Amino acid sequence: MNFIIAGLHNVVIYDHATRLSDIDTSVLIPMQAPPGLMLINDPDRRIYRGPDPSLLPSLDRVEVVTFPKPGTYLVICGVLVHFQDDMHGFVRVLP
Repeated sequence: MNFIIAGLHNVVIYDHATRLSDIDTSVLIPMQAPPGLMLINDPDRRIYRGPDPSLLPSLDRVEVVTFPKPGTYLVICGVLVHFQDDMHGFVRVLP
């Protein structure tokens, strides 16, 4: 699947059947820039975490992710303030 990203976002994908309430937002790493922004770094059931967007030469990009098996996967923006604003969705992978 292709994720077309514009702006300061961090794609993080969690395995089948992970719920929003399962994400531990106390496990964080600082972004390189701008100061004070944090990225969620909860590894439990995580299958993909995109790069720190502040380290990329352009904020506009495409990230390609292959899902390992059928199921419903939770996709969040790993920028903490975006996650707190409900920036998430689900990808349903069919057999």
